[in-house]
Amino acid sequence: MLKMLIVLFLFGLSACTLHAEFSPQGNKLHNATVGIPYNEKINIIGGAVTSLDSAGRKRFVGDITPVDSGLYLQYCNNSPANNCVQIKGVPVKPGLVKIRVHGGLYGTNFSVGSEFDKTYTIIIKKPDGSS
Repeated sequence: MLKMLIVLFLFGLSACTLHAEFSPQGNKLHNATVGIPYNEKINIIGGAVTSLDSAGRKRFVGDITPVDSGLYLQYCNNSPANNCVQIKGVPVKPGLVKIRVHGGLYGTNFSVGSEFDKTYTIIIKKPDGSS
């Protein structure tokens, strides 16, 4: 009986934890082409987003590598929830770009916050007809 109560308690406790989901799902974003403007959004679903560095200072919720790809990250709007990240720019060279979105969800009176870490990839291709 005690084991059953412990299992139910743990199940109930886990149900009170916020979990981030992402749109788009999967880990690949639309391909890009050198010289052509790129614009893609990543939505973080599940609550308001927080992102702090090791010193407790607020930082951007994502990063992009390589940094010299011609693409950059910004929030989609001025919402204090920070749950939408936009990838913009004009790719300057072909290759693989990685977008890492990481941070946490604020907890509420009824739910515990949680951390998230997701990496997307973008393939930047040469323009058609170039060598």
